[in-house]
Amino acid sequence: MSHFQISHTLLANLCRRNRFPVAQELMIFLGIRGSLPVFPENQAFATTHDLMLSSTDHQHPRCTLVQWLPAQGLLAVFPGSTVPHLKYIRKALTRGGAGANQMLTGYYADYRKGDHNLSSPPTRHRAFRQMEARYVLRTLDDEVYEADDRMEFNNPFDNLHAAWSMGVNHPDFASAGCQVVVGYPKCASRGSSPDSGPWASFVRNAYAQTQDYFPYVLLTGQDYYRAAAGTFAASDYRLRYGSVGEEVRLLQQRLKTKRFYEGIVDDKLGPRTMNAVLAFQRSSFGADAADGIVGPVTLSAL
Repeated sequence: MSHFQISHTLLANLCRRNRFPVAQELMIFLGIRGSLPVFPENQAFATTHDLMLSSTDHQHPRCTLVQWLPAQGLLAVFPGSTVPHLKYIRKALTRGGAGANQMLTGYYADYRKGDHNLSSPPTRHRAFRQMEARYVLRTLDDEVYEADDRMEFNNPFDNLHAAWSMGVNHPDFASAGCQVVVGYPKCASRGSSPDSGPWASFVRNAYAQTQDYFPYVLLTGQDYYRAAAGTFAASDYRLRYGSVGEEVRLLQQRLKTKRFYEGIVDDKLGPRTMNAVLAFQRSSFGADAADGIVGPVTLSAL
């Protein structure tokens, strides 16, 4: 497996590269899809942590969740998952895709302190609720999420909560699309036993913060691995859902010129801009290449 190190500087550089806003005064959550902490038992805040690339198999927790304190230059890492478990994917295939989804990478501004599983009191527990719509994929034909699968913009309530999982080698975790951290929650079905595992540290750290909401940055392990392997120029950027800035304004102008964008020209890559990007990519490259990420190929075509 390929190892790499993450740090405050690397996180800041990746957010800058993707034109994501960074609120220095807040704790920020990050999801790294397809990576694991080298030392999954260590949830201490530090200036650096070692990760390794890992393929998501939809059966074992194969992602890393991060808590980042930009003002202090510190971060803590937690094993978990940012993809749905296979058992939910298989059930969804029998229901036209309903019941399982996978979030697109991007910046999501509002995960709010609140309970998960409101409709199921025995398993209801402290967590972080998804408060806004976002883009998700639903697969209708196989067990793999691909760019040409059905894409929706809505709020499927992909909360961030406990994974109900013993660890990275446990072949189960409780997610149909939610972001989850290894461990178990304090809830009625567990006899109100305390939060346990990495989840206990994650929820304790976050609930100790005075803030009520947490921005969430979702990227892939490959994004971090490549960034850790070298530097990139200020002009080498990527735009995704949630990006902001002058490059977004230029993107909107180009899409408008080509009659794909009918919204106002501002500096925010929101749903109308994202729809225009996807439509342009489908038209220019085909449905299987429409990933909503504006990189060198899409920029050159524009």
